[in-house]
Amino acid sequence: MTSKPEPFDETAKAFYHSLFKNWGIEVETEREVFSHARKIDLVVTCSSNADRNKLQNTAFAHFRQLNALELKGIHDPLTVADYNIIVMRANGLGVAKSKGKSTSKPQKKSVKPQKKGVKTQLLNEITATIVCVTRPDKILDTLKKEYRFVKQEAGIYHCDEVLGKWIIHPSELDLVPKNYPLLPLARSEKLEQFISLCVREGLNDYLQLIIDVGLATDPELIWRKILEVKQMKHQIREETWPVIDQFFQEMPEAIGKLPTFQEALASAQRQSVRQGVQQGVLSNEHRLLVRQLQRKFPHIPTDLVQHIEATSDIEQLDNWLDQIMLVDELNEIDFKMPLQK
Repeated sequence: MTSKPEPFDETAKAFYHSLFKNWGIEVETEREVFSHARKIDLVVTCSSNADRNKLQNTAFAHFRQLNALELKGIHDPLTVADYNIIVMRANGLGVAKSKGKSTSKPQKKSVKPQKKGVKTQLLNEITATIVCVTRPDKILDTLKKEYRFVKQEAGIYHCDEVLGKWIIHPSELDLVPKNYPLLPLARSEKLEQFISLCVREGLNDYLQLIIDVGLATDPELIWRKILEVKQMKHQIREETWPVIDQFFQEMPEAIGKLPTFQEALASAQRQSVRQGVQQGVLSNEHRLLVRQLQRKFPHIPTDLVQHIEATSDIEQLDNWLDQIMLVDELNEIDFKMPLQK
């Protein structure tokens, strides 16, 4: 396993710990099984059929009674050595220290006493699920015969043994509700699609996880997509704006180094210049029109001046200017004044 933890680890573990807690299912992080192997990221305990029923319409529907969930980030790809250690730790869940105190009665001296505080779990009630941001091609393709992983559906691979083993590659998952909890860990096109969906549907918990892990893994893609959706304001739910705003506030000084942001900033500046030129033309039209009115007619109502200055249609302003030259009375010009209430 990687000896150098990345920001992805703690953020992702905290998110999934909260997710299972919200579903009312027992979960713990950093379960130590062997003293010389890294702890299991999350252990999810489904102590009843009711717990398993809660997971039926999720990407975790395969969970049994005891489940090891391992998260492999972009800088921590799944190697063969990693896989063997993960399976070893999952097997170790079969014999673990019990949380409760031993209730065994005192034994006679002639009988060897049982170990206190130890319980045994059948391996066919345990699963090991490895969520890999980077696809483990060697295990799934090169060593397919040796490891016997079979693609069950898009992005989900299963090795059907006594100890159930699953590998999930989020970037291959279908964009359907049951996969939403794992899609924040996708990359490239699938992540872009999911960001758009989160913004449209107001899935702020998932959007927040995307932002948190994205700043440590693929900030350029996150920036590009967030900048894109900000142009589609009518599609963004009101409650999602604070999440997007927080993203822009928390981005470090590298903001100016991202090509996408530089392009967006340059585009915004060009647009600002265009708007400034247009506003200058309008101001000149307003001044010219009011000045010609004041020269030809003795009294110009204040509300008419305000109406002219509020008009942004240059063609309409030119038309009024032409009419001033032709008419003798002010009321001969239709200024399209709003009706007075």
